Amino acid sequence: MAISTLQVTQFRNIAQSRMQFSSGLNAIVGDNGSGKTSVLEAIYLLGFGRSFRSPRIRRVIQHEQSELVLFAQINHDRIGLSKQLTGETQLRINGETVKTQAALSKLLPVQLIHPEGYGIVNGSPRYRRAFLDWGVFHQEQSFQEVTHRYKRLLKQRNALLKRRAKFRELQIWDRELVIQAEQIRAMRQDYFAELVPEILAITHDFLPEYQFQFELYDGWNSENKLADILEENYPRECQMGFTLAGPHKADIRIKTDQGNAAECISRGQLKLLVCALLLAQGQYAYRVLSKPTIYLIDDFAAELDPNKRALLAGYLQRNNAQVFITAIEQKMLEGFNLTDCHLFHVKQGDITQQ
Repeated sequence: MAISTLQVTQFRNIAQSRMQFSSGLNAIVGDNGSGKTSVLEAIYLLGFGRSFRSPRIRRVIQHEQSELVLFAQINHDRIGLSKQLTGETQLRINGETVKTQAALSKLLPVQLIHPEGYGIVNGSPRYRRAFLDWGVFHQEQSFQEVTHRYKRLLKQRNALLKRRAKFRELQIWDRELVIQAEQIRAMRQDYFAELVPEILAITHDFLPEYQFQFELYDGWNSENKLADILEENYPRECQMGFTLAGPHKADIRIKTDQGNAAECISRGQLKLLVCALLLAQGQYAYRVLSKPTIYLIDDFAAELDPNKRALLAGYLQRNNAQVFITAIEQKMLEGFNLTDCHLFHVKQGDITQQ
C-alpha cells in the first residue's frame, strides 16, 4: 500500500503540483519556509481529514483562494479531498462520493513523526487514546461504528447531566452506553496486549538505558462494573455536567525504571520514544494484517546523532513501509539506503524532482 502520485492544488504556498513517488523512500529537501512540510501536511490531510499544523482550514487553503483540492493514487484506488473556506468538504474514492473520512483513512494508514506529535508521550491522554485507536481502527472492522455509537450516547448523557436530569432518565441511555463501552474496552485491550511486545523490542534498541513499562487504563476501575460507577458518580457528574468514567477517559501510562517517562527523558530521547511507538504499530500492522504503513517524518535529522539516525532509518525502511522525510540539506539523509529514493526540491512552493 503506497502512494504513487499526489496532486496538490491551492494548498498553503503550493499553487499546483503533481508528484510521482517511490514506494519506498521519498525525500523533500528545501529551506525553512519553502513548503516542504506542506507536502507531508497534504498527505496527512488526506489520511486524517485535518491538518496537523492548524485547526483552521482558512490557513491551509492558499491565500486569496476559496478551496484546496488533493488527489492521490494508491495502488488501484484514486482518492480525493476538497475543502472550501465555507467548511464544506467533499471526499471521493474512484470518482464516487463517500460520506465519511474513515473510508479514506482505511486506504491511507499514515503515521506522523513531528514535534506536534510528541504529545503521545508528554501531552494529554487524548493523544495516547488517538494513538491506540489508530491501531484498533485498522485492525477491527467494527471499531469505527462502535465508537461512533458510544460518542453519540455520551453526548446525549452529558446533555442530560447539564440539565440535572433524574438518574432514572440517564439509566435508559446508560444501558446501551455500557454495552458499547465494554466492546471498546475489549478491542483496545486485545490490541494493546499484542502491541506492547513490539514496543518493548524497539525501545530496547532505541533507548537501552531505560526499562519501560506500558500500562493501559480503560477509563474506569476495571474491578467495578461501569454501570455501578456511573450510578455512584451521578451526584458529582450533575454538578460538573459531564461523564467522569468510560472509554473517553482511557489512557496509556508510560513509565521507566526512573519514573514517569515524560519527566525523565531528554528531548532527543522523547523523539526516539515517539518513533518507537509509531514504528511498533507499523511493524505490528504489517506482521499481522500485511498492511504497510506510510510514515511522514518532518526534519528527520533534528535532535538525533548519526548513530541514532542510522538506527531510525533502518527501522523506517522495514516492513514494506513508504517513507516521506523532509530535510534542509541532502547530506542530512545519511543513514538511509538511497538506491530507490525519489528526491524532491522545494523552493517557495515550487516542487521539482531531482
